[in-house]
Amino acid sequence: MFDITTLAATDTSTLELVGGDDAPLFDEKGKRLSITVYGPGSKVYQRAQARQQNQLMDKIKKRGKMDQSAEEKLAEQADFLAACTVSFNGFTYPPADGLEGQELFRKAYADPSIGFIATQVAAHINDWANFTKSSAES
Repeated sequence: MFDITTLAATDTSTLELVGGDDAPLFDEKGKRLSITVYGPGSKVYQRAQARQQNQLMDKIKKRGKMDQSAEEKLAEQADFLAACTVSFNGFTYPPADGLEGQELFRKAYADPSIGFIATQVAAHINDWANFTKSSAES
């Protein structure tokens, strides 16, 4: 019999970033900028998703409908992405100077001027293919 667990998703994956113009992003030494994130097969991602869904249900109960401002939607996405982020690799975010971990990640993801980063991370973490053992090895 085939052992299906050999196809289990990895907990994390590293996304190499591209700019708003789709050009690869590099640091001053020519190394790719990247972000390491937890994926849909990880407990971290599942907890973050459950928290996000619970917040949504609370808002619906409170307001009787689901209407969000652009700022609320951006903040919710930033919270979710920050909870799923392991590290920023090869770059800093100076407006969050002094912050680290989730606070740093949240502030960066909530910045609409670099929204292309949050968009890439959101697409990456919701794609199981990025967390397969074969994609982790490539």
